[in-house]
Amino acid sequence: MMMSLCAVFGTGCGSSSDESDDETTLAGEPLDCAWLASNNCWKTTVSAATACVPPADETGVLSADGASCTYASGAAVAFHIPVVLPIDGFPDWNFTQSQGGQACVTFNSVEGETKVLTVQGMTYEERTAGLGFQVTCPDGKQYASQNAFDLLECPNFFEDSPGYADSSSDVSVSFSLLNGSGGGLPIFDCAR
Repeated sequence: MMMSLCAVFGTGCGSSSDESDDETTLAGEPLDCAWLASNNCWKTTVSAATACVPPADETGVLSADGASCTYASGAAVAFHIPVVLPIDGFPDWNFTQSQGGQACVTFNSVEGETKVLTVQGMTYEERTAGLGFQVTCPDGKQYASQNAFDLLECPNFFEDSPGYADSSSDVSVSFSLLNGSGGGLPIFDCAR
């Protein structure tokens, strides 16, 4: 079984940077320890998905081609990059989880240094540039840290940081969004 955990401030979770980004100054209000500990827009966006994700105790059926997962309750996941089990390393994710035909959670980490989470029409975006990190909330407000590694000094950094966790085996795959206080909201759990 393989499991990966990506706090968005880590640069080793499928993102890359080049030297030209090192001098980039990111716009926004301070993204600091107080923002991490607050009921910030990451936490409220993830919380909005609670009503439309599959029940945590239900397992969906992963298609043979890894392009979709369906649940008896009516939830479904369309993998825009088909899942190949077991997942190796830190995969790029691009999927839409829906309930009753309506999109609930769309997550895309394929855009290199940008990750986009959309929950019921609310879009949260994060971008890395060199050592910097910036978030754009659904209301358009931006927060930035010019050196995201400084945030490692925050109390409860690992519990409060935005991020996601995935795990897989030869027959299953699951994905959760970290929602603060060390918890996670399961988005899908699929098996063959």
